[in-house]
Amino acid sequence: MGQKSIDIPAIVNGCRVFARLSEQERRELCGKARLEHYHERTLLTERDDRPEYLRYVVEGSLDYTLSTADGGYSYLPILPGKWMSWIGVFGTAPMMCDLWSSPNATLIALPARDLQRMVGANPAALLEVIDRVGEWTRLLTGWALSFAAFGPEKRLVYLLLLASSDGVALAREGHAAPVTQTHLSQFGFGSRQRVSRLLRGLSDKGLIQMRYGGVVIPSRVRLEAYLAGDSARGKVSPD
Repeated sequence: MGQKSIDIPAIVNGCRVFARLSEQERRELCGKARLEHYHERTLLTERDDRPEYLRYVVEGSLDYTLSTADGGYSYLPILPGKWMSWIGVFGTAPMMCDLWSSPNATLIALPARDLQRMVGANPAALLEVIDRVGEWTRLLTGWALSFAAFGPEKRLVYLLLLASSDGVALAREGHAAPVTQTHLSQFGFGSRQRVSRLLRGLSDKGLIQMRYGGVVIPSRVRLEAYLAGDSARGKVSPD
């Protein structure tokens, strides 16, 4: 990351969870914070383990990665400006996937045990954690339901909406998102060639723009309206 300074107190104080802690507790967290630099892709937490640190991404990414014995592979990158993994630190179950750093990543790590002690004794801070976990649960539930509700093209639109949501923040309106055809193919869309056809279809409809190495979302409202067209017609009244 060169010689650019990293203001750990400002980053800690800017988190809604930690803002609920006392000033003394925040100072304690800053004193225990560990600055991590990874030049190569590095395994941080294996599946079936629990993370020992909550990490903030300064540069690079944290990658949730799932691989199978027969060669299946998928990953979800957490980009700069995000703390992860709240579920891993405050849940009781072990991780269901591996957590890796990207190459050339800079992270801030806070010890999980200290966070559990401080946040666990502070109801307001704990509610903020629940809110963050709830946001991810909502997003993942929607993604799971989209497999039954939509065909491939609309499911891809839904994935792009998730990627550009506040909870994920993988993409922003008007900016090229680091979402490649290879990456999208890992989310159940088949081959890169099929993903390419789906993206071209969305581009022809004016819903996205294709850029080298990524996808631009000109308007989330336009994507939402495209989904709502079929969703409104497909609603079934309860008995």
